[in-house]
Amino acid sequence: MNNVSGYFKKPTQFLLSAVQPRQYPNVVFPEVAFIGRSNVGKSSLINALFMEKLAHISNTPGKTRQINFFNHGDSLMVVDLPGYGFAKISQKEAYKISDLVSQYLTTRENLKKIFILIDHSLGPKKIDMEMLNSMKSIKEKIFICYTKSDKKVKERSPYLKDLEKFDQLIVSSKLNNNIFELQKKIAEIL
Repeated sequence: MNNVSGYFKKPTQFLLSAVQPRQYPNVVFPEVAFIGRSNVGKSSLINALFMEKLAHISNTPGKTRQINFFNHGDSLMVVDLPGYGFAKISQKEAYKISDLVSQYLTTRENLKKIFILIDHSLGPKKIDMEMLNSMKSIKEKIFICYTKSDKKVKERSPYLKDLEKFDQLIVSSKLNNNIFELQKKIAEIL
C-alpha cells in the first residue's frame, strides 16, 4: 500500500460489541486484533493508530469485557479484545471472558494479525507468556508491540529473550513514536 497515512485517515466507526461468537459481524474484511494485560495502553494505541477516539480510555483497568469491532474504511475490521490480568472481576466472569477471547482467536477466519501489547517499562510478565503459550496454534499471526516507550524502564524481564522469535516494535501513543511503522505493518495485510 503506497499511501499509508491516507489510508489511516479514512473514517473508523464502532460496529458492535460481542459477548458470544454468534454476535460477531459477518464481514469479509481482514481483521487485526489488539490484546494485552489490563492497563497496557491498548485503547490509547488503537486511538493513535486510527487517529480518532475509538476505544474508551479508562483509569480503571479491565473495563473492556466484550469484543469490540470497529469498521475502518469498509476494508479493515479493528478488534479490541478484553485485557487480561488484574481487573477486579469474579473468577467466573474471568473464565467466561477468557473462553470468549480464546474462541475468537482460534476460530475467526478473518483474523490476520494479533497485536499483543506489553508495557515496555515493565517488560513481559508471566501472564503475558501464558497468553502467548495459549496461542501456539496461531503463532504466525502474532506481533509483539511494546507500549509506553516514553516511560523509564522499571525492571528487566527474564522473558525478553523468549519473545525474540516474534516480529516486534516499541511504540509510544503519547509521543507518537513508531505509530507510522505500526500502521505500515497493518497495511501489509490488506
